[in-house]
Amino acid sequence: MKIVVVGGVAGGASVAARARRLDESAEIVVLERGEYVSFANCGLPYHIGGVIADRSRLLLQTPESLRESLDIDVRIGQDVVGLDPAAQTVTVREVATGREYTESYDALALCQGADPLQLPLPGIDLPGIHTLRNVTDMDAIKSRLDEALAAAAAQGRAAKTVVIGAGYIGIEMAENLIHRGAEVTLVELADQILPPLDKDVSIPVEQHARGRGVELQLGTAAAAFTRASDGMLRVELNNGQSLPADLVVLSAGVRPNVGLAREAGLEIGERGGIVVDTHMRTSDPHIWAAGDAVETAHTVLPGRWITPLAGPANREARVAAENICGRDTEYLSTQGTSIVKVFDMTAGATGANERQLERAGVDYLTAHVHPSGHAGYYPGTAQMHIKVTFAPTDGKLLGAQIAGFDGVDKRLDVFATAIRLGATVHDLEHLELAYAPPFGSAKDPVNMAGFVASNVLSGDLKLWYAKDYPAATDGCRIIDVRTDVEYDIWHISGAENVPLGILREACESWDRDVPIRLYCAVGFRSYLAYRALVQRGFTDVRTLSGGSTTFRFFHDLEPVGFVAKPAEIPYAEASDLLAQVKGSGQVVDLDCTGLACPGPIMKLTKQMDELQPGDDVVVHVSDPGFAHDAPAWAASHGHEMLAIAPEGPGYVATFRKSAGTDAPRAVQTLNQTSFVVFSGDLDKAIAAFIIANGALAMGQKVSMFFTFWGLNMLRRHDAPPREKKVMDRMFAMMMPSDAGHLPLSQMNMAGMGPKMIKDVMKQHNVPTLEELMASAREGGAQLVACTMTMDLLGIAESDLQDGIDFGGVATFLGEAQKSGTTLFI
Repeated sequence: MKIVVVGGVAGGASVAARARRLDESAEIVVLERGEYVSFANCGLPYHIGGVIADRSRLLLQTPESLRESLDIDVRIGQDVVGLDPAAQTVTVREVATGREYTESYDALALCQGADPLQLPLPGIDLPGIHTLRNVTDMDAIKSRLDEALAAAAAQGRAAKTVVIGAGYIGIEMAENLIHRGAEVTLVELADQILPPLDKDVSIPVEQHARGRGVELQLGTAAAAFTRASDGMLRVELNNGQSLPADLVVLSAGVRPNVGLAREAGLEIGERGGIVVDTHMRTSDPHIWAAGDAVETAHTVLPGRWITPLAGPANREARVAAENICGRDTEYLSTQGTSIVKVFDMTAGATGANERQLERAGVDYLTAHVHPSGHAGYYPGTAQMHIKVTFAPTDGKLLGAQIAGFDGVDKRLDVFATAIRLGATVHDLEHLELAYAPPFGSAKDPVNMAGFVASNVLSGDLKLWYAKDYPAATDGCRIIDVRTDVEYDIWHISGAENVPLGILREACESWDRDVPIRLYCAVGFRSYLAYRALVQRGFTDVRTLSGGSTTFRFFHDLEPVGFVAKPAEIPYAEASDLLAQVKGSGQVVDLDCTGLACPGPIMKLTKQMDELQPGDDVVVHVSDPGFAHDAPAWAASHGHEMLAIAPEGPGYVATFRKSAGTDAPRAVQTLNQTSFVVFSGDLDKAIAAFIIANGALAMGQKVSMFFTFWGLNMLRRHDAPPREKKVMDRMFAMMMPSDAGHLPLSQMNMAGMGPKMIKDVMKQHNVPTLEELMASAREGGAQLVACTMTMDLLGIAESDLQDGIDFGGVATFLGEAQKSGTTLFI
């Protein structure tokens, strides 16, 4: 049998190699138009960027190596220009000489792939405008870039480059041009980058790219290319702007190379690809096809799709070869699993995204989660953003998208496997995945996505979505259950701040028939609030999928950079605030990586309190939201934020302590928060100390008056023995021995509830109650024990922790008069 393969690289080379392994006697000929038969086309941008320094490592096989190892006749520089299915021949033209000849076949495999989309624009053929599809293109772009960098350096400027198209190749080119020191503008017709992702998942990647120096022109397109008098290219956009460029890279998509198949009368599908059956056989019984030019069934969506990816091309080629050699192997579907590196981030998708499902008329539900890549207490992790789509009937997984920093690839592969096997979101709940602190969490992000989606299916949770705002909140009360610190930094317009810790008491007076729309930072606290409200008879409650994190991404509310501004100091105060302008030279390096909000702000506040005016703090955080929170914190405290820059998954920022923060104010303000802590429930105690620490972080004084059951959290576990009356002993036996043994107000479940909530807090890197109490005391909070209640319950001063103040009602009222806010817990 004689097998002729048209095209090399992923599809063609794989057909030839697999066919040889199955049939040692076959004559196999590979006809490749280019100069290289097998190369790592996915690595081309990284050689341009200098990441892969050795060019030869991209060249996987040569005609000589394939002849030696597999006895395959590989002919490069051979362009197949004609196909006669009836005669079973192809016409071949030698690129170098123009000579034509005919090659016969018993079986033919078309693996010509796809060609870069050529934009029909004026000036498209000007020198300096390139596409990237093969090694020759790579060499040309790298040579042009090297020249541009050298010329720009001689002129004392950076080389200017423009990339057209923000798909995977465009993004990779932008990153690698930045690595080489060029300025990059990325132009994309759509209103987002990375089309395989939905907008709410692509936005964090977009912001990360901007933060690394990529200028994005979204929702616009190139209109023409011209050459300016200074010799530079000009990219004219349809929004009226003109971009100067030393180099332009076109990455606007690809078109399947089907000219040969069409002219030969092979069936072409609705999407412009070659129609094949599950054996990869075309409409001609002697011709097979594989790779970027074919249409195959989709794993999730109806119809047939073209999916130009290396993985499917290799598997399609294997199936084609096996059927050519007489086996009955099927290629059933493609699900489009893809992934991309974007500086320090990773993003990818598998299955169907929301836009595709809507266009195909497929019913679906979505869920968002924002877990860490691995245990938060182990260094080197950050928040990832996961979105899953699933069937509303049986929960079958339809698609998954992830953007994050660590562990994205392995979670994406789990989702891809689940979709391939037809798994449901209930199956995700029960997956047993590898866990150790450096690699994951006991409740893996895949499990968490399954938990949330299953809660939606079971009716334990009803969601509202950022894409539906503001319609989703019309006529509703919007309740923000985050802390007041988080609320003050940013909140949805019209939202009321009712922190989770006080919601159960606060809601008692609410109208249960008024619709309530809840949200928190990522969806966990609002889920707890949702369960509390619906079990209290509230009839229309929903919580925001993915919380404010998804909301701010979808509506593009996250800042991406900061430009330091000179301080504006009133003339009358200039002489007193000179230290605010000049630094002292003292610099403190503060590591807040791994801390969840508001942890970095609290730690920064504590450190700043220990410094002198003019001292600087360089703080490192892994929370991407810090870019938004930091300016608000600095402004509220009167400090200067001198600079902020991307660093790994988060930021590094420099703050200077201002001498003006303690200056007398013209208008006296009640800069204190007072608490009456009556409850001895664990959840309410946690809420109280979260709010207290938030107030301290915002520069307020805090006074906490503990009475009745609230005194239990001040007990010391190692209290010295003493004589007690019978009633005192009875009270001591019935009450918790210290803060570590407090019950929950709801779902205590004979002590299981506190254990569960402590485990959840640990997984989410939330401090324990004991840690929150210690932090508040270190921050200067005044803890006052009610002496009247101590007498009633038989509690002595020696039963309580060291450092507690003692007082009565007058003490509390005196502190309350100084406070702008007084809370009863």
